[in-house]
Amino acid sequence: MNAKTLSVVALSSRDFASFEEKLQEAARWIKIAAGQGAELVILPEMINSFCGDGEGNPRAVPMHQSALRDWRRESRVVLETAKAAGVALALPVSHWEGDSLCNTFFLMASDGSCLGRYDKACPTPSELEAGVLPGRDQQLLQWEGIAVGGAICFDTCFPHVIERQIAAGAQLILIPSLWPGGRQLNYFALQHATRFAVAYPAWSRIIDIDGKETVEGGYRQETLRHGFGVPVYTATLNFSRVALFADHNQEKIKDISQKYGDRIRLVFDQENCLFFLDTLDPGLSEEEIVREFELVTARDYFAACENVIKLKGRDSIHAPHAPLLPHPVARV
Repeated sequence: MNAKTLSVVALSSRDFASFEEKLQEAARWIKIAAGQGAELVILPEMINSFCGDGEGNPRAVPMHQSALRDWRRESRVVLETAKAAGVALALPVSHWEGDSLCNTFFLMASDGSCLGRYDKACPTPSELEAGVLPGRDQQLLQWEGIAVGGAICFDTCFPHVIERQIAAGAQLILIPSLWPGGRQLNYFALQHATRFAVAYPAWSRIIDIDGKETVEGGYRQETLRHGFGVPVYTATLNFSRVALFADHNQEKIKDISQKYGDRIRLVFDQENCLFFLDTLDPGLSEEEIVREFELVTARDYFAACENVIKLKGRDSIHAPHAPLLPHPVARV
């Protein structure tokens, strides 16, 4: 098992008197997330938009005015809080780089160093009008051995943004947002065995590879709106968890269960014909079981099927009989 604990913060989008006041509230929730065991905390999109941006709000600050000139210095309250608490942080801000306006999240390590950044790939029409530049050719980030991708708000409406990163090997996609992110994220999680962490003021959520929310909540809840509770939602995910399509694997499940008993957890999703395998014994890895029983992950199974279909389609008469299943690997 490779367990990591994440927290998504539904930081309020109400009007704050100042950016400093909003930073102080964010810092408060970061401390609580750390107390809940979080190793990585994700905040909603553009935390420097401190005044509600609802249409007709006389206090709303235009993006080009609220964008930060020195994001490290101006965000130091939350950066120092995260470092002192020993947690990594996805810090989303709009900021200037010279004359260019960017909508970005910076991934900060627990020691305060910057692991890299993700720039919004598909700005909204209003952002483009304001001068926000689309992100280009972005590489996956690395955090604690996990390949991390990103999306910001409107990006989730464009499947290629997510699919490109999944194809590159993303195990976790962080999504600071000012919209819910859509049910397509649940589909991508289930279809591609990828995890999503969405930080959105109204409804933050963490989605595991089974396509289900492990934790969710936000200011849609009247209790939270009335000042009770905290908008911090924390979950521990196993980044070694394996998704197995029933075909080829299902006849081996009984033997696996009999041999390993309470050292493992096997969950069957009947609707999608998928088994999800976790080890509960620190001395036993999912990879060992995959290799021992020659299991094939769902992702590898469907990739192999697609390859054979393409091969047969090119030459249905003379194509060689390629093996349907690849050599088993412990990849989710």
